[in-house]
Amino acid sequence: MSSILVVGATGLLGSDICRLLCGSGHAVRGLVRPGSPHEEMLRRIGVELVPGDLNDTRSLDAACQGMATVVSTATAVARRLPGDSLRDVDRIGQRALVEAARRAGVRRFVYASVSPNLPRTTPLVRYKREIESAIKGSGMAWVIVQPSAFMETWLAPRSGFDVAAGKAAVLGSGEAPISYISRRDVAKVMAAVADPGSAVSRSYLPVAGPDELSPLDVARMFEEESGRQITVVRAPSSLARGLSVLLRPFDPALSSTLAIAAHMAEVGDVVEPTVTSWQLNESMVTVRDHARAAARAALTERVRVLLGGAGGTRF
Repeated sequence: MSSILVVGATGLLGSDICRLLCGSGHAVRGLVRPGSPHEEMLRRIGVELVPGDLNDTRSLDAACQGMATVVSTATAVARRLPGDSLRDVDRIGQRALVEAARRAGVRRFVYASVSPNLPRTTPLVRYKREIESAIKGSGMAWVIVQPSAFMETWLAPRSGFDVAAGKAAVLGSGEAPISYISRRDVAKVMAAVADPGSAVSRSYLPVAGPDELSPLDVARMFEEESGRQITVVRAPSSLARGLSVLLRPFDPALSSTLAIAAHMAEVGDVVEPTVTSWQLNESMVTVRDHARAAARAALTERVRVLLGGAGGTRF
């Protein structure tokens, strides 16, 4: 039974990885901070929770002791606790984790990066590439997973794809192809290569979904699955790029997200997965699967609201 430390365990991707690793019989340790989400779920599935912080070197040294593998998905992009910053978490903190793993004699380091197609012109991508280089030079065996755009992130209501509202926000022409991938499929790949016995080593591992679809293709798919018209709301990609420049000094995480959105709107993001990626992920979630689930969730919520409004809670 292999000991694996997951940093970012309480995040959505990290918790999926923990679930898969525990289900495969691995001893899993999760680095957590007070107030982090999903702690109770992690305990329930058998994760050993240890307190720590990417900016606390002593806690990293303690967490890495006795571990065969470190898996890191931690980022300050999506969900931040007070005081977090992209620089402190994605750059300084991740570099400290690599050094702590090296000092502790960890044999294998698996890192969640970003699509290989993204340029280093945003703080997030620049930091990701810096950490990739640090991992490669650490002396540990390493796997750097480079996923395309997560459908749960980019095809969700907060990103403008809202089935319940019947709207899809599209930057630019909406015609650039993107190989959207499910977070669950990225978790499957990362859990597979986290095993110290995995034959995948010292490798970049680009991973992508099974389809190359434009945002307009996705909007039509949402229409077909929901049975209702989806209104496409357009905005120029230059607007997102301009806002990215303005926000960079104040909110590098949001600035990076806007710049990446503009880049994908202009040139797309088609990631070419390796043969290994396909072998590790034979049955994948499609965008249509995602659209169907979103349509069902929206319908369920509408029914719940209608029943509640009609006094359905009395039954």
